[in-house]
Parts: sequence; C-alpha cells; structure tokens
Amino acid sequence: MQVEMSSHNEGSVIMGRQPFITADLRPDMTVESDPGQASPAGNATTAQLAEAARAVLSEGEQQQVERGRQDTRQDLMSAVPRPNPDVQGTTLDGETVLLSLSTGRYYTLNRVGSAIWETCTGTQSIQAIHVALCGRFDAPPERIADDLFALVTHLSHEGLLTIEKA
Repeated sequence: MQVEMSSHNEGSVIMGRQPFITADLRPDMTVESDPGQASPAGNATTAQLAEAARAVLSEGEQQQVERGRQDTRQDLMSAVPRPNPDVQGTTLDGETVLLSLSTGRYYTLNRVGSAIWETCTGTQSIQAIHVALCGRFDAPPERIADDLFALVTHLSHEGLLTIEKA
C-alpha cells in the first residue's frame, strides 16, 4: 500500500513512503556527540536520520519519544477528519483531484489516497477509517495506519481537512 499525493501550483510534492522533505531541501545534519560516529549528509534517508537521532538520545529519551508517538497516535485514532468546505474534489479512474478554492492549489491523490479521502466525511473516526481500509486493502495494519496518519496529517496541514477531537 502506498499513498501518493501530488500538489500542483509552484512545484510538485509527492507523498508516499519517501520523506516529506526532499534531500535538496533537507539541511546537512551533523552529530558531534561522538567524533568516531559517522554523520549523515544532506542526502540521508529518513531511516538514516532516525538512526542518527537514536544514536545521540539516551535510552530514557528514546522511550519518551516513543511514548509521545504512541500518545499522538492514540489521540488521532478517536479524531474525526472532515473536509474543508473550501475544497472541491472529483474522482476519475481511481484518482482524486482536489482543488482548494482558498489557495487555488490542486492536489492529485492516487487510488489509496482517494480511498482515504472518500472516508474522511466528518462522520467516522480515524480508528473506524483504519478498520475499513484494513478490510479493503491487502497490507499490514501498521502500514495502513502509517499511510493513513501521514495523509490525514498532510491534508490537514495543507488546509484540506480539519481534524476534530472526539
């Protein structure tokens, strides 16, 4: 399962298993806690950056980060995503095109992104959407959850969805 979203206006953004920040936009990262440890450069992958971060965090700090990640997911599971009324969309051949009337930007969602968008009606929690997607797609539930959280969060940041706490 892979979610892709293209944003069209002044450039193109593709959302999927790739990092949200492309390598050319990511600043070089330097870790100076251990001079013998290799530091990832600006073209490091998300996994390499995560590994570098884990290397400088104490075990207690790593546990705190993981607890925060789990708390955020639990909060999101009960939230209800609702489309912004200023967004118009249409689906053709499994792909959805969204137009933000307030910004003039349009977005293209692939088949998986379209399935997620169609369920974000303001009537179902993210937990219920996750259950529906698990029944629809042959992918591990964790992967579906990752893609669902990533797309809903991104659409919210773009102003296409509002996320209402239950």
